[in-house]
Amino acid sequence: MRNVRAGSMVAFAELYARHQAAARCLAMQVATVPADADDLVSEAFAKILDVLRRGGGPDRAFRAYLLTTVRNLAAGASAKARRTVLSADLDDFCEPQEQVRFHDPGAEELELARVREAFARLPKRWRQVLWSVEVEDQTPSDLSRRYNISRNSAAALVYRARKGLRQAYVQRLPALTEVA
Repeated sequence: MRNVRAGSMVAFAELYARHQAAARCLAMQVATVPADADDLVSEAFAKILDVLRRGGGPDRAFRAYLLTTVRNLAAGASAKARRTVLSADLDDFCEPQEQVRFHDPGAEELELARVREAFARLPKRWRQVLWSVEVEDQTPSDLSRRYNISRNSAAALVYRARKGLRQAYVQRLPALTEVA
């Protein structure tokens, strides 16, 4: 593997020749579609070659590393296939319609009241930070200069202020729904 890291494709071809059959055997077992087994093996070797060229990957136990890569690629492909939802193209059967959004002024006003109250309950500095970031479009770099703190501290301050607003908002939800 040292030779592969040094750029020797002959050394990688030797690794391929030694371990391709074992990788294909595992790929046949873990592939959701047996026809994808060769693709899994090819992709695993390509990924490992890339990792080795960048100086990473295994120093020993190449076969174990290869088989783990094949198994992980198969699991990733399986998860991706489960997320894919196919549906018929209904545009051919339906007349085009404008999308109508539901608009409830009462619900919008209630939502704004919740946000206003949650915002008002925050400490003054958090309100200033949120206003600066959300309304005035300032960045953590701008805030760091304004408050004379590091950029990381400014980013952490923004994070804490947003988290505090979320918590204040969530705390008001039960009380407002009981009154309504």
